[in-house]
Amino acid sequence: MLRLMTFLTVGTALVIGGTLSGCSNLLTARSIQTFADSLAEKDLETLKERTSSEFDQKALRTADALDDIKILNLPTGKISVAKVEEISETEKHVTVEVGERKKEVLYKLTRKAGSRKWLVDDIYLQQKKPGMDEPITKSVSETMDLLLTVREFLDSWQTGGRDDVLAVTTPEFRDLLDDLAPTHLLQLTTQVVGDSSSKSSFRPEARMEDDRAVVLLPRKGGTLVIELTLHDSDWMVNDVAVESHDEKDRVRSTKRMARILKSTEEFLTGYDAENREQMQPWCTEAFYRNSLAVGDFSSAPLPVGRLLSSAYDVRVHDDQADLMFHIDDMTYMLTLVEPSSDGLSTGMKPYEVSEVTIYEADGKQVKRMSAVFTTQAIVQIFSQALATGDLARLKQTSTSDFNLQVWDHLDDELLASLPLDEIEVAEPQIVATQFQGPLTEVTVTQGTRALTYILRESRGRITVDDVLMPVVHRPASIKQNLRALIPVYAMARAIYAHDFTSVRRTSSRTLDRLVWQPLGEVPDLGVDIIQHLTAPVSALSMTEDRAELILGDDNWGTRLTLTQVDDQFVVDDALFISGPDASQQVDLKSAGRLNLAQQMDQ
Repeated sequence: MLRLMTFLTVGTALVIGGTLSGCSNLLTARSIQTFADSLAEKDLETLKERTSSEFDQKALRTADALDDIKILNLPTGKISVAKVEEISETEKHVTVEVGERKKEVLYKLTRKAGSRKWLVDDIYLQQKKPGMDEPITKSVSETMDLLLTVREFLDSWQTGGRDDVLAVTTPEFRDLLDDLAPTHLLQLTTQVVGDSSSKSSFRPEARMEDDRAVVLLPRKGGTLVIELTLHDSDWMVNDVAVESHDEKDRVRSTKRMARILKSTEEFLTGYDAENREQMQPWCTEAFYRNSLAVGDFSSAPLPVGRLLSSAYDVRVHDDQADLMFHIDDMTYMLTLVEPSSDGLSTGMKPYEVSEVTIYEADGKQVKRMSAVFTTQAIVQIFSQALATGDLARLKQTSTSDFNLQVWDHLDDELLASLPLDEIEVAEPQIVATQFQGPLTEVTVTQGTRALTYILRESRGRITVDDVLMPVVHRPASIKQNLRALIPVYAMARAIYAHDFTSVRRTSSRTLDRLVWQPLGEVPDLGVDIIQHLTAPVSALSMTEDRAELILGDDNWGTRLTLTQVDDQFVVDDALFISGPDASQQVDLKSAGRLNLAQQMDQ
């Protein structure tokens, strides 16, 4: 808002020395006395006859003018002329002494065309505050023009239509208000003027300086602060604020609030038309690029028609605003930010929508539009990376925990070998999305399977934390399945490549101590170890630090015990099954001990 300017208290006199005599002064004194008497008697008709058309238009143009002129505290009483300065044949300045205290007031008179009658064209009042070198002088016509404009503003905003509301505002302010939906314009003007009645208790304080002014007007529970600007010689409202102890009644700037509403409505209109180009100027770059530019609008429908015709609640912060609409059992909140100035006037820039949040079922489900649209993109990218074995992209789209427990322990070759039959190579089709704070569950159909992608938000990023698969006898979590399978397949690859160091790396300390270290090689167990270690997964049970993995079945396969070391599982033992009889089954640790004993006997 405009800074508060020096307050002009009308009622003090302009002191001009000098004396006057002569019969010409009688007409002058009579004109001024008639004006003063008419003012005291509230005779508006006679006042208009005794004033110039310019004074009439500025100071007497409304029925409330006589009430408002009292606010100026013009001195009353018998008038005597102290000094007359002849400016021209049609203009003179007259200093008069008023009342017993002989307060001095300067009148500007103008001759009525075609007559000897002098008309009051203006009255000048003066004040000199302590510490001021020079007194401040303002005209009554300008001050009255300002006060009457405030009256007209209040009347227009309380009872007038859209044209009346706009007529009392500056062009810049008018452009903002003119674009607002009828419901929002009415709510805004009603909130601003409130109980500031122009018919009673009109006690404004006017602070004027050159072509700007601020008027403070008491209202119920606070103060109305009206900023006005001279525009083509007329005072026009440039902004309004409401100072209140109650936060819900406070309006820091009506112009700012209009900018917020305008940006909201422009954004909603573009969203309703699914016109990305139309929405882009009303959004932050990040919100547009990461969400709106790639999002499927049908996944986050907005009842735009009802939003534009519904009442709003607003919370305005320093550089941000939250605009809320309550419709049925849902709340729609648009978060807008004020753009930085970067050398331009911030007030000329539109607010930018940075987020849309939908609260469903009394706030139990919170859906952020950025999360909805980002979720769609992340699911698509992650599923494609998994299908193509793009390990780098999987790491980019996964949480740090998913990376730590799974992807960091893989390379491209090992990833390609892992059994992921439950996740078909097909584009996921989103069926439902469940938002639970930072956690989002996305249910999809992918080929013939139903999967659930678990996504988590952290530091403004949404990434995949897990995928739930339709499996039995083992966890649905792909993260848990891969944690168990990675060391098994890594061991199988190492054995195939005769990489004894990697074989030991995938084993527990106990297995390494009992088998690998003493033997120094992979013993001949009489079975195809690699085929047994890569048999189909049948079952998996896990505790915090231990896992039991069954591959194949009771006739052919492997039963493995895994233990956790640091952040990953390693193989602790394996039972290789070639048939149902005990003689057809080989335990890795037991076979290792036997091989060691045989070597020692030799």
